Amino acid sequence: MPVHFNSFIADKEEDLKEKLFSDIVTKYTKDANRIFVSKDKTKIHMTSFFKDIHTHEKIGKVVSTLIVRPDTIELVDIDIVLLSEHKTKLHFEEKLEESSEANEYYVVYDLEQEKHFDIETVNRYTISEDIENKDLNVFLSAFPFQLEVFENEDEMNKILGFGKEVEISSFGKKVITLDSKILADGRVMTGAKEPCSFIIGEVTNYKDVEVNIANHNIKFIIIYLDTGIGIIPVAVHRENFDLNKLKKNSLVAMVADIKADFSE
Repeated sequence: MPVHFNSFIADKEEDLKEKLFSDIVTKYTKDANRIFVSKDKTKIHMTSFFKDIHTHEKIGKVVSTLIVRPDTIELVDIDIVLLSEHKTKLHFEEKLEESSEANEYYVVYDLEQEKHFDIETVNRYTISEDIENKDLNVFLSAFPFQLEVFENEDEMNKILGFGKEVEISSFGKKVITLDSKILADGRVMTGAKEPCSFIIGEVTNYKDVEVNIANHNIKFIIIYLDTGIGIIPVAVHRENFDLNKLKKNSLVAMVADIKADFSE
């Protein structure tokens, strides 16, 4: 999947998005903080970290994936992830047919709540073996396509059309509401075509950051969202989403690409 610039770069900055991708390829395939080569020496991950230029705190990283061919080295993927302090253990239930040599997508579930959702892998080749039907620790971050902020759970259910009585044959009348920490397959919930997840979580914190990626200064917001599988950092731009209600303890419902990073 392409880098999700639309999550954290203003929609109007089309020229920046095009130039940024080109400059990322040029800069980070020549100069990296960390290089990983697979055991069979056919896969290479090049990782470069970026920091908040004001606090010097590491915020995230750019990961370039290269494949060694018989006569050339081919760049097959560029990805951006946010750093997370929370490690999540997931069961990688099924590899999705949308997967490719560049990107792998899986249906996963957490071992405690068994919440099923879709993820995209990052640094996949740091693990050489097949990961389908395995339990693995990963660091998660999210890049939303759609996002809405609610004051509380009652407002969320009202706006999204839940919280009403419906007739269920085996139970009679029942009020159907959305849980404040839902994770689900985004395609089932929204009809999206590509692998994604529908997530609801409570805002524990958020902060404005300014980072330098490939010599471009970029301002955006990181929301720390308490979800059913722990706290996930989320990258958003104020001009792309309505964040007027954003505050601690507000609820966020979003459709997003969840990145699962295998490396520290």
